[in-house]
Amino acid sequence: MPGGAVLAAGGSVVLVCLTVKAALDGRPTPLDIADTFYGTHFGDLQGWVQGCYAPKATGHPGRAASTLAVKPTSEAHAPPAPGPAAGVDKDRVRENRGRVYATYTKFNVKTGRYYAGRTSMVIDLRKPLRPQAVAAVNARDLNHHIDENDEPIGPAFQEALLDKFDVGTAVDYADRYSDVAYWRIRGREQQLMDSFGGAQSDTREPYRTENLQRGVAKDNPLGRLFHDAAAKQWGQLYPYTGD
Repeated sequence: MPGGAVLAAGGSVVLVCLTVKAALDGRPTPLDIADTFYGTHFGDLQGWVQGCYAPKATGHPGRAASTLAVKPTSEAHAPPAPGPAAGVDKDRVRENRGRVYATYTKFNVKTGRYYAGRTSMVIDLRKPLRPQAVAAVNARDLNHHIDENDEPIGPAFQEALLDKFDVGTAVDYADRYSDVAYWRIRGREQQLMDSFGGAQSDTREPYRTENLQRGVAKDNPLGRLFHDAAAKQWGQLYPYTGD
């Protein structure tokens, strides 16, 4: 089976699992959120069975739905959520916590190329958001994982700088797909990377960025959704580059 087909199938399985988990927990599913975002009705299964919605084309001319991250290790961009202090009302703590998602850039003074990345962190929603977004980027800059060989760790790289950020409610990182903010940051990271010239996996030498791989694989089934969510929030930085 081609690699792209494997990734697409894997992405579909992830989406189904997340949808089922959210439904059992009584929370909006990814399909419900997508329906709200696009004004569609994909989550209304009963309505489709009863013929309430006429089928129509959902494709984008010249474009295909896109990608999951190429490397699974790229998802480990979030520090573990701290537990509540002893004696503190857990419900109150939970209400005050959220997750900030952020994109950032690092400049290589030796090559003259940029690296684009993303991260997230559990935050206190009662406190100013931007300083916490900056703190998330700084923490990411100091804690690159040893298995992420394409991360910029050389002395020629300047410190990471915050690009954009958004806030969601997924304190548990496993629930991130229920946050539209996560979709936006995934799309923004790829647009940012493309605006600098594209990942090295997309181009020939001479390379234009320090990113070895795309942030969102070309055949990720959620790629178009990520792109559109980012473009709606911050404007389109670069056209969609998925297949």
